[in-house]
Amino acid sequence: MKELFARIEEKYGVKISDDGDMTNAWKLVEILKEDGWVVYIITAKGREQVDAWHPNYGSLYAQFGEIPHFKNVVEGICITALTIKELKENGTI
Repeated sequence: MKELFARIEEKYGVKISDDGDMTNAWKLVEILKEDGWVVYIITAKGREQVDAWHPNYGSLYAQFGEIPHFKNVVEGICITALTIKELKENGTI
């Protein structure tokens, strides 16, 4: 997870201390919201799911792959934010 958090800090300037740091992970949700993304968080016993939807691109994971399950919500938010950033950087969206 340290590598994931380092990538988040590099790409977004948000420092996440550990997988329970929802306060700082939520900053990523706010950044995505400002870019027009709707972030969906679904939690249930044994299921941690995060997806994002944009009016111009549709559902992130439905559009570009399967909806993954994450170890926790913080990981899901981070991976979703990085996926969006990478798709923007390579010109896919």
